[in-house]
Amino acid sequence: MKTAIVALLLAASSPLGPAREAYQSGDLPRARIELEALLQPPRLSNPQELAEAHLLLSATLHAQEALPRAEQEAVEGLALNPDAKLDPLLYPPDFIAFVERVNVQHHERITRRAAEHRRPVLLPPPAISAPILVESRPASRGWYLVPFGVGHFAHGQRSKGAVLAVGQGTTFAVSAVSLGVALSLRGSDGRYSAQDAPTARAFNVSYLVGAYAFAALYAYGVLDGMLSSPSPNPDNT
Repeated sequence: MKTAIVALLLAASSPLGPAREAYQSGDLPRARIELEALLQPPRLSNPQELAEAHLLLSATLHAQEALPRAEQEAVEGLALNPDAKLDPLLYPPDFIAFVERVNVQHHERITRRAAEHRRPVLLPPPAISAPILVESRPASRGWYLVPFGVGHFAHGQRSKGAVLAVGQGTTFAVSAVSLGVALSLRGSDGRYSAQDAPTARAFNVSYLVGAYAFAALYAYGVLDGMLSSPSPNPDNT
């Protein structure tokens, strides 16, 4: 049960969660698909997460005995994070030794790739041209139908947008994780065992509370935006 909870929390908090869970469960093909989707093209802006994705893909390929490609991904991961420490609870000893060997044998290549990642992109100077006058149009009220405070941000109400983003994000995450854990406790017959029933009941209550709280915050955000936002100027429509 604890493993299921940890896996679901990781999946909810990081884009790498599903790939980590697939790798830990031994589902290497799914882990490879998840990781290649994140890396080709790169969809991770955080360099630490990007380095971890390359190393996790390297571990997946290493387990599949695709060693040349595993070596390439290890080089990329070490170039992004030269001080990366592999978790022995996640990675097997033979892969940790493999990465240490790659770090020694390809040190110059890793250093060169790290310098390329740090190299700033030089943009050409902007061409001098006559100013272009752009008519300013107010943001549509339809943005208020998007959750997580998007509508308030679009209309310049950053404080309310931040409160709604945090509140709705937290209640949504609590509801999703609670539902996932409750479902994972079900047996093959769709029922809970006598031992897991109290825990499942608590997570079902947490799921419902989180779902109702999210719905209430969403409704508040829509109503607040629709009632407080000034109507668009009809001359600009």
